[in-house]
Amino acid sequence: MQAQMLRQQTLADNLANVNTSGFKGAENVYRSYADQTIGTTATGEAIGQISRGVDVHGTNYDLKQGPMRQTSNPLDFAVSGPGFFAVQNAGGGVEYTRNGHFNIDANGFLVSQEGNKVLDSGQTPIYLGPNVVDITVMRKGELQVNGDYKTNIGVFDFPQGTNLVRTDSDKYRSASTSQAMTSSNVSTVQQGFLEGSNVSSVKAATDMIQVMRSYEANQKILGSQVDTLNMLMDVGRL
Repeated sequence: MQAQMLRQQTLADNLANVNTSGFKGAENVYRSYADQTIGTTATGEAIGQISRGVDVHGTNYDLKQGPMRQTSNPLDFAVSGPGFFAVQNAGGGVEYTRNGHFNIDANGFLVSQEGNKVLDSGQTPIYLGPNVVDITVMRKGELQVNGDYKTNIGVFDFPQGTNLVRTDSDKYRSASTSQAMTSSNVSTVQQGFLEGSNVSSVKAATDMIQVMRSYEANQKILGSQVDTLNMLMDVGRL
């Protein structure tokens, strides 16, 4: 039942982020507890086994492409393909995001909505400089400011099988600090677009209803098991 409560929380988080750019839906991973042997209180003789249910072992993220939405904002970018943009967090570490809604800060750096510096292909903060009039980004990430080439926006791939940790609603990192990221060779950048959430609000709402019904059914089963155990204990005392 605890696993179902946690799944309900995960589904609620998915549903709350259906309008978050670059959001990837989450799904709990479960593992079963070993069955427990029960016996009489008088002799300890085994009289059967009882299931101990399942618990949440981890979380998987659905990394499939979300829908593209045209904004025509020159500071909005979307990745087509498996790659992620890289941003520098407040502690100086690197996190990865599909949310390409960027801005220019007062110091001339390209930053995320939260003010984190966006990194280039060498994982260096992208400095655009003063007096930015025109920004153009090509499909392979080449960034031009006022007609002059500056750098390439970094787009990186997580190695296959990477265990991801979500650090914010739209940011991720590898669970292994030693795992190196690689520049994406297959992804492209679309300027003037944002990638939408890949969560289906209809499916998330339907799944939440199913989980609630399953939770209520398990409550009834648990009550029945308690009654059965009490009866067996009474038999064992005779």
